[in-house]
Amino acid sequence: MRFAARRVRLAGTVEIMLIPHLEEFDAEALFRHDLTYEKPVFVWLAENVPATYDLVIEIGANVGVFTIFLDALYRNAKAAPGGRPRIVAFEPSQRAFARLLENFAANDICFTSAFQAAIGPASGLQTFFEPTGHLTNGSFLREFSEIFSNRIEENVAVMVSASELERWLGPARRTLIKIDVEGFEPDLVMALKPLLERYRPDLLIEVVSFTVDRLEQSPALAGYGRYLIADSGLEQAPALFASHSHRDWLLRWPAI
Repeated sequence: MRFAARRVRLAGTVEIMLIPHLEEFDAEALFRHDLTYEKPVFVWLAENVPATYDLVIEIGANVGVFTIFLDALYRNAKAAPGGRPRIVAFEPSQRAFARLLENFAANDICFTSAFQAAIGPASGLQTFFEPTGHLTNGSFLREFSEIFSNRIEENVAVMVSASELERWLGPARRTLIKIDVEGFEPDLVMALKPLLERYRPDLLIEVVSFTVDRLEQSPALAGYGRYLIADSGLEQAPALFASHSHRDWLLRWPAI
């Protein structure tokens, strides 16, 4: 069953058009105008992105809900830091990317470039494991995708070297990199390590029990302050941990 795009509101004030699908996270758009999905993260983004960042790189955009929301934030902002802002989104899954483009078409996208690709250690073709019935949980790690289904479809995805991001990081004044790559986060941050050391972007990263130990011990994240994004806002912690209620963390280089 196909549905037309519905007007929904995120973070209490930002409206976007979203195409819902039964039995998936975006089905909430069929029944509610104000979405509750990942609400603390959307609120933090709304309060901080337009005034702080002129570049957002989204790695693991899936069907584009965050991408469209970020684009709307810049459209609604009266002023942006450092001139015209940019959003660069990457999503390797063919099915998810097709849905992303459909959501883009339903919205007035102004600041975003999207690529059907992953970011990783080196450019090339990689096997991508997609659990049946779980569009948001495709992973480059079979053991992660098997958490969600014992029926796994193997597809070939394009991976682009993390070093290619320098073309956007170089001219930017301040960057936020949003990372949600379903268990591949530790490998990705190590691939990003040279760029993190050079540009010190802020990171918004999903942390779950599958990845928490490797992320906390990663030399790529040494020196970054750790802040859990909770209902009450940012909660600083001495180390990453897998929260039962919130999955997203802001990693920020301390101000000098």
